[in-house]
Amino acid sequence: MQDHDWDDFKYLLALHRTGTLSDAARRCGVNETTVTRRLKRLQQALGTTLFVRNEAGRHQLAEAAQQILDHAETMERENTALREHLDQSSRQVGGTIRISAVPVIINHVILPHLGKLGDKHPHLTVELVPESRNIDLTKREADLAIRFSRPEQGGLATKAKKLGELGFDAYCGSQLTPEQQDGADWICYDDASASLPQARWTEELRKHLKQRPSSFRVSDIDTALEATARGYGKAVLPKLVYGADKRFRCIGTEPSKSGMTRDLWLLSHADDETRLSIKAAKSWLAKLPWV
Repeated sequence: MQDHDWDDFKYLLALHRTGTLSDAARRCGVNETTVTRRLKRLQQALGTTLFVRNEAGRHQLAEAAQQILDHAETMERENTALREHLDQSSRQVGGTIRISAVPVIINHVILPHLGKLGDKHPHLTVELVPESRNIDLTKREADLAIRFSRPEQGGLATKAKKLGELGFDAYCGSQLTPEQQDGADWICYDDASASLPQARWTEELRKHLKQRPSSFRVSDIDTALEATARGYGKAVLPKLVYGADKRFRCIGTEPSKSGMTRDLWLLSHADDETRLSIKAAKSWLAKLPWV
């Protein structure tokens, strides 16, 4: 086996976690050519195939490279621990953490309060990942993730803590008159998202009030929120947006008062519990106005 550059392993981890060269390049802050070149060099040094293409055209780790991945993740953890130790020695919380959440949480809860975390820990870099799908923390796609449900995967490698319950109610755009509000259609969800709680609540309200669905469909809360703000109809939205955003007016009806809530969970890596940056971010997230 030839000598190899330990820095090349970060490209292996990036491609394993993202599945595409373009996404791996963005994560590493380089172009696709650099990712390809560094991985080719690493593959030649190790003398084994690292990735194969699956039926969907995505790169997945070759079976023979699984042990190499384990070593790469160990090196990553040790490198992170070293940086944390140096930060602790200088009594600073630093480094980089990636926080993933659905877009509505990123845009309407985390971003408005992010400055307070930066003021307290100016050497800490936070990467925000607005993602609706349930990302795989075991692949290190993020350091922390906020989700509407407790994880079904990850086992002992993932820790889960309930942040609170996010309440929902019915809203329309504040520019609508009472007459327009009554006649406004309901912003409903597409078939792929019909099983979401907010999609079911919307249908229940619409049918109870015998009102029409809008002529378009959405697939996530953030799109429903923006459509409502622009006066395109009524929607079931998180209560946390009301009061902070004057574009909305609550039009809660009797049926909407019966338990429209979703649990919020904070997910983290079990082996990251001692990292100062993780401790600082988790403490900050726990104090945000989730209800």
